[in-house]
Amino acid sequence: MKPFLSLLMLMACLEASAQQPFTLDSAWASARRNYPLLKQQEVTDQVTALQLRNIRTNYLPQVELNGKATYQSEVVSIPIKLPNVNIPTLPKDQYNATLDVKQVIYDGGTTAGQRELQLVQQQAEKQKVEVEMYKLRQQVMQVFFNALLWDEHITARKQMIQEISQRRERLQAGVDNGTVLASQVDILKAELLKAEQQLEEATTGKTTALNILGLLTGKDVRDMQNLQMPAAAGALDQNISRPELDLYRMQTDVLRQQSKLTGTKSLPKVSAFAQGGYGRPGLNVLDNRFDFYYIGGLRLQWTLWNWRYNRTERDILRVQEQSVQSQSETFTLQTKSQLLQQSGEISTLASAMVKDKEIVSLRTKVKDVSAAQLDNGVLTVHDYLSDLFAETQAVITQKTHEIQWVYATIHYQVIKGY
Repeated sequence: MKPFLSLLMLMACLEASAQQPFTLDSAWASARRNYPLLKQQEVTDQVTALQLRNIRTNYLPQVELNGKATYQSEVVSIPIKLPNVNIPTLPKDQYNATLDVKQVIYDGGTTAGQRELQLVQQQAEKQKVEVEMYKLRQQVMQVFFNALLWDEHITARKQMIQEISQRRERLQAGVDNGTVLASQVDILKAELLKAEQQLEEATTGKTTALNILGLLTGKDVRDMQNLQMPAAAGALDQNISRPELDLYRMQTDVLRQQSKLTGTKSLPKVSAFAQGGYGRPGLNVLDNRFDFYYIGGLRLQWTLWNWRYNRTERDILRVQEQSVQSQSETFTLQTKSQLLQQSGEISTLASAMVKDKEIVSLRTKVKDVSAAQLDNGVLTVHDYLSDLFAETQAVITQKTHEIQWVYATIHYQVIKGY
């Protein structure tokens, strides 16, 4: 007995869990976690870390091993003969192997500029992913509300089927008593089949929407059967905070940092160097023997003139920055235009909902009167069905407008930057 009770409790818990409401915020969060493109941000972080590691090596000593063997047509000679003095003749084949060490002392801020550039490029690349994720947010919202609309169609069709079934049962009693023609019941049967077809279409529509939502969120369709209608969004201000604007700002930062880095090319650079070698000849060119040698010192590099190359580069970057600014302003203008259109749609739907309530009330009264007249045999089935269809359509229209209104208010916030 106890195992049976435990099984019943488990089934009840599973059923309760399956009926938990699935919210739009949950759909957004699940879709974000499930979207493969989000992993691109991790890849960007990994690439940036490796590139920063390479940039840091600019501060470390650079060691090179070099070697060469040459044969030359002529060598240095001293055209003087002195008594009792043997002046050696240099060989035409010469050999040299060196170990060169270089240490940057001052690079004009080039390495620091490269590091800063890499960091702002990292942020810009990650922000591109956020822009794409925002498009996913809009897609999820559309599918979610589409499923809600199908839900209302299903509810309306079920009510219609129940209404027709009740009328058919009452008319069937009249047929059995010989007071109603059988054709009247057949008409209701035909309309009942038609209503069942419409219910199947609505059910299929919702299933399709949930399948798409499941694909986007990675959720099981069974966990999304109970969709919760979101609350309408609040104030309709025009304070735009879209990720695209952040991307434009970051792209501007990248261009400005590139301009700063270009400026470091014209600054002096100081480095220390040391060279140890073995070869023939060594530093003493008059010695024909293989020998070790070393040399060390400081090196100054300063490009004084490069035909305005740096200035031209900065001019190019400045023009590109102006282009990004133009794109940002265009996007802001288009977004404000969309907000105005969306605001108008919200007002239109709000006005429609006021009349929808009255229309449904009137249609229900007319249908109830028609149903009573049909039961009393003073109204034809066709007239009753006409009033029933009108009521059903009024209910569907009312629910559609309500969902569209909530969607419009949330869509307004999404357009603005939700």
